[in-house]
Amino acid sequence: MSILKRVITQMKPIKQDTILLLVSNPVDVLTTFAQEIAGLPRSQVIGSGTFLDSVRLRGLLAEQAEVAVNSIDAYVLGEHGDSQFVAWSIATIGGVPIDKAITGTLDRTKLEDTTRHKAQTIIKAKGATAYGIGSIVASICSSILFDKHSVRPISHYQEDLQCCLSLPVVLGRKGIVRTIPLPLSEEEKKLLEASAKSLNETISESRKDFLELE
Repeated sequence: MSILKRVITQMKPIKQDTILLLVSNPVDVLTTFAQEIAGLPRSQVIGSGTFLDSVRLRGLLAEQAEVAVNSIDAYVLGEHGDSQFVAWSIATIGGVPIDKAITGTLDRTKLEDTTRHKAQTIIKAKGATAYGIGSIVASICSSILFDKHSVRPISHYQEDLQCCLSLPVVLGRKGIVRTIPLPLSEEEKKLLEASAKSLNETISESRKDFLELE
């Protein structure tokens, strides 16, 4: 936390049209505190969140469905961590609900676990995950710099949940242009709330250290 505060403080005065992108983990916790330190509009302080997790999930689904990755629309939401979850109720392939688009059994639990622990698997094999996060950061920056209005699941502040976590947003030159309302199932809504609760507990524990730096 001291590093985060020192870096952002040394950036001041910060131009009011600055977009601050957090990538370091725990990204949701750091993004939450970065908003308080930077003093920028919340729509301009974002984290990489579950974007990479979503890309990895789509890759796994593409292999099983034998289709191109860009034909799949599926999101990992919530915390970038243990409490993240897949929004299966809105997952589609070519606009078709995923259960109808894929023939055979779809082992959702295995796919979620593989996605959640993919980074550990890569680190064990290669020692680092630099390429994956590098491509994601490049994509986020491109969406912002060129005002692409791309839809991306990134970490941003949720007023009703009182923390930063990942839900899809429209990204442009001003940061978050607008959010995308999702018709989540009741079970998924509960998972989102549980993820937020877990994050808020971590944030509360970290806040004491944060306040000591004041």
